Amino acid sequence: MKIIHVTPYFPPNIGGIETYVYELTRRLAGYCDVEVFTCGGGFTEEVAGVSIHRLRAIDIKDMPFHLKIPYPIPPTLPLHVAMSDADIIHVHGHAFFTTFEGALAARITKKPLVMTIHDIGLAYMDYAFVRGLRRIVDSIPVKMTIDWSDLVIVQNSVTYEYILKFKPKRIVLIPQGVDVNKFKPTKVKGRYVTFIAARLVKLKGDEVFIRAVPLVLREIRDAEFRVIGGGYRREYLMKLAEKSGVLDKIDFIGSIPYNEVPKYLAEANVIVCPGAPAGLILLEAAAMRKPIITVPHKWSVESLGKTAYYTPLGNSKRLAEKIIYALKNPGVSERMAEAAYKKVISERSWEKVVSKHLKIYHELIRRCGRF
Repeated sequence: MKIIHVTPYFPPNIGGIETYVYELTRRLAGYCDVEVFTCGGGFTEEVAGVSIHRLRAIDIKDMPFHLKIPYPIPPTLPLHVAMSDADIIHVHGHAFFTTFEGALAARITKKPLVMTIHDIGLAYMDYAFVRGLRRIVDSIPVKMTIDWSDLVIVQNSVTYEYILKFKPKRIVLIPQGVDVNKFKPTKVKGRYVTFIAARLVKLKGDEVFIRAVPLVLREIRDAEFRVIGGGYRREYLMKLAEKSGVLDKIDFIGSIPYNEVPKYLAEANVIVCPGAPAGLILLEAAAMRKPIITVPHKWSVESLGKTAYYTPLGNSKRLAEKIIYALKNPGVSERMAEAAYKKVISERSWEKVVSKHLKIYHELIRRCGRF
């Protein structure tokens, strides 16, 4: 059995989809043949036993329109995928053009198509250009890809409810997994109140975090802060911190390789994600037994339950109050972190995620009579 996975980006690029596809495919490789088609420098390499085909692409973020939106379009992807000897084509990230291209290849070759909806694209709504095109994208390439899919995988109730409006043939819920061997408690004593995101965008609450810092420092003068993440907003956030008189209190790290995420989580005493649903990073922080402050989005509550501190969206004052409480009440924070750790360890094993994917693949192959 051979499965082709199509993803817009792949590590060393940092992001939720990239990490998920890497973790999934390297484990699937122990049970079947797996190849990944993604965007890159025009070469093929092997990563963790998986062939990664990095196709040259036009990326909107690199074009002279100052849109700064990571959105790759590899012109040759449909041809490469169509010419492969795959039994199933599995596409990731519903609104990316790579997903439509992979689906088109499956349609042409009459191969089973699986699609995973990783999120509902809230972070990209930070861009006015995207907000203007969203309805068109949803109604044409996204709708066509879902119509062509034999099965759509969702990761939580939020993506489930989102996808229902497209009326897919079949929906299967497979929650995100977390690598508990990579993300595990350490003896490092955390010292930084840490905001972390793959890309700094306003909807993830980066500005809310910066504005909360001076409010926390009024109560706890020796508190230290970190902002981790890349993107065009870093310079703006540093200027905002300087204007607020707290630049020397915030360590702006920038983008980091995924294999360094455990190190930076270990050095945190509180993880703060005060914006759009933070996804995998919350599970990873919980697996490292770190206190978490986030917004009560449906996904966050579904994943963490009562094991996290919750703060209203867009409210720096309330966020500061939660940070102050978490720092001044270490006993409470430690108990909540322990509860989050136990919840994630028991519910989010990658072994369960892989098993469910293999079951889906085998069912589709039997149904289509490919074996």
